[in-house]
Amino acid sequence: MIGKLLISICMIGLTTAALTVDAAKHCECTELTQTDCGAALSYCLWNSSDSECQEFNLECSDLNTQITCDAFSSCKWKDGACDDWTPSCSDGTTVALCRNINGCYWNKSNQCASFSTCADYSVEECPENQFCTAQSGSCAAYQFVTCSSFTTSQTCTGFDTQTSQCAWANDNTCKSVKSGSSCADLSNFTNLCNNSGSCTYEGSACRSIKCSDLPIEQACNFVFTSDTSFTLCAWANGACADAADTSAYTQTTCYQRTFGNYKWTSDNKCLACDDLVSNDMDSNQLILGAFALLLVLLE
Repeated sequence: MIGKLLISICMIGLTTAALTVDAAKHCECTELTQTDCGAALSYCLWNSSDSECQEFNLECSDLNTQITCDAFSSCKWKDGACDDWTPSCSDGTTVALCRNINGCYWNKSNQCASFSTCADYSVEECPENQFCTAQSGSCAAYQFVTCSSFTTSQTCTGFDTQTSQCAWANDNTCKSVKSGSSCADLSNFTNLCNNSGSCTYEGSACRSIKCSDLPIEQACNFVFTSDTSFTLCAWANGACADAADTSAYTQTTCYQRTFGNYKWTSDNKCLACDDLVSNDMDSNQLILGAFALLLVLLE
């Protein structure tokens, strides 16, 4: 009797457990159907000869024309071949080229160089990521504020450091809050909590949004859990709840709505992938991956 009760409890736990996926990983390419392989264009490519989805690593050397080679910021055509290339600021001979080189900015001297000081840049090229602002009509350093000097919620705004900003607290004072704070860290800031997009205020605390907080079916897809983790949601009986399974997903939604953690099988089911691999690819590799798919489609 006790054994049966324990089994029943375990089964309840299995059927009610939330489905969590990791957006930093994707299904091993060889497990995917041709449809899912196409959806994984940044990491996988369908081999029509072998009728199999395969991992690929497209390199600059695989591009055999100057036009396609020079289209990518980390590739350069030289001596009739496409080579890997890491551009420096001196390679940014135009505004457009300079904008595409990490850590480089086009200054008033019409040169592409590392950041110096805000006053060295025009309004059009004012580097906001270096805490410069063009609101005064010229590019100038952002003026950090003192949060405690603000006495109303309307005036309580702005950054007090490069990593923190002002927010109106529940005790009706303006306080400093670290950028990127967790929901739990916002329990003294009701408005900031509710406007964060991933948190909601309940009782006297700020918590992460749950599936049950999503009011309409169109928004009932997933909620942020932590870092790259998401909980899948499902709409049933007029409400959004944690998804108990993936039976509602179709061939076209299974892979995409599970962040590549589930696959569509030959017997028409959406099942968890046997093996997940890291999405550890730089932006240029992702672009090259998309380009490879485009070449296949144009064949």
